[in-house]
Amino acid sequence: MSSLRDIYRSSSRILEVEKPPLSTKRTYLEYVKSLCPRNPCLQALSAFLSQPKAARHNCQVAALDFRENVEHTISRSIADLNYLWGELQGTTKEDELYQDHRLQGRILIVEDLTRDVVELLGITLDIDPLFFALHLHTTHRTGMRHQTPDEATLPSRLLDQDYVNVSYHRPIECTTSTIAGGRFVRDIAIDRKLVFLRSTTIGLAQHCASIIKVQPKEDFWIAIILVDPPIGDTYYRSGHKDDESQQVHLQSRPFLGAYEDFLRPPKFSDDWTSLHDISRGGMADDLLHYWERCTPPSFERHNPTIESLAYYPLKIVAAEWVKYTAVMQHSIKQYEYQGEQLPDLDRFNADLRELQGWRRRSMNSQQKIRSITRQLQARFSPTSRGSSSLTYLIEDLEVINANIEKFGARLENMLPVVTSLVQIIDARHSFAETANITRLTGLALVFVPLNYIAAIFSMSNEFVPGGRLFWQYWAVAVPVALLILVIARPPMWIYREVSTWFHGNKQKRIKAHQAALEAIAKGKSVA
Repeated sequence: MSSLRDIYRSSSRILEVEKPPLSTKRTYLEYVKSLCPRNPCLQALSAFLSQPKAARHNCQVAALDFRENVEHTISRSIADLNYLWGELQGTTKEDELYQDHRLQGRILIVEDLTRDVVELLGITLDIDPLFFALHLHTTHRTGMRHQTPDEATLPSRLLDQDYVNVSYHRPIECTTSTIAGGRFVRDIAIDRKLVFLRSTTIGLAQHCASIIKVQPKEDFWIAIILVDPPIGDTYYRSGHKDDESQQVHLQSRPFLGAYEDFLRPPKFSDDWTSLHDISRGGMADDLLHYWERCTPPSFERHNPTIESLAYYPLKIVAAEWVKYTAVMQHSIKQYEYQGEQLPDLDRFNADLRELQGWRRRSMNSQQKIRSITRQLQARFSPTSRGSSSLTYLIEDLEVINANIEKFGARLENMLPVVTSLVQIIDARHSFAETANITRLTGLALVFVPLNYIAAIFSMSNEFVPGGRLFWQYWAVAVPVALLILVIARPPMWIYREVSTWFHGNKQKRIKAHQAALEAIAKGKSVA
């Protein structure tokens, strides 16, 4: 199967459709701005629609058509986005091969969402701005003036909506070792962060997939799937996306390879030679492959549910979360230290900061997975078609959530271990410094008396080296130096003897005092 980009480049058929009507005076941006005072979480969407650079990216759209009495899915690319309005209305020029088969529904896979596409989709399909805001604003900004949409929105607000937003991380591995701990932004229309773990070349790239179903006509439905483009090699340093001088190029690959395919592989007796030609670049190509291969178990062509439309994106996201848990396992092994080969203090401080970051990451990841599970459980119906597949998907997400919680707890439990090791290293440094000071003190105790006696005997030339009375200098200086050393640092046996004698005399005095008090008390009682 060809990838979305191959289809996009090779498409020679430009759809001839009715042009959209003249734009009205009101725009989708004005509509969003009017909602921002009452819904501050929409400010990120308003800023995106006001940003000129958000329209200068290569947005690509693929279509999946479902026609009456046609069992297979018809996939094609929309080569010119000027004809996207007709695709949304279902008024495209019919192919001669399918002109006798009524169009039941259509899925549009939009890769690298731009400002113009948001305007067109929002106005044409009358889409809730929260759908776009949840897809855009997945980053936590320092000094932010409003909550992110997923934090500000109550779960009940999303349960009755025909859309699903799911954010996740895609683990990658870079071939450059100097980017450990770096923070970058991808060169796409939407700001997506790429964060590399400290002391490693493993990065976590932010992604988001959003699915919405709209019924513009009674006999026609349309679904929009918003996905991010594949991982590229062009990035900007965090906070400097508009500065071309901050652009960097990084060669990367998926961490431990691509995610595991969740469909059953073809049998040996089947034709499996074309598997090598399937692209595993981004979610758009994967969705085209899966929809062409087979439809989801709960999918109904005439009126599909939002769960069936989101089935493949959610399965892909679940597979990426499995790779995320692999990164957590790798980090756990990284922080297992051996007593004989402890790293230096700087490495411990870096590990301590990274472990604190993992505590926040695991909590955010669990929140995202629980949000998806909550929406699926609210829409679950045991009597619906393909309910077992939805049950299995919910169980998969619950297992992933439990694994993230378990690995996150193990990483959090390492915080006191690393802190203790830091204290041990500090204590070792203190002991070493104390030993050095002790050596200096010993040298001072030896040379200070010698210098003192030399100063006394230097009043006469007879006591200088070679003088007649020089032996008297040593006869006096050596005993004085030894006496000072014994007083300053007495031998342990002398210290023990003196201590025993002192404590013994003290006990004798105490007993004598007690005996005197008892005698006085007896004398008073006799009287």
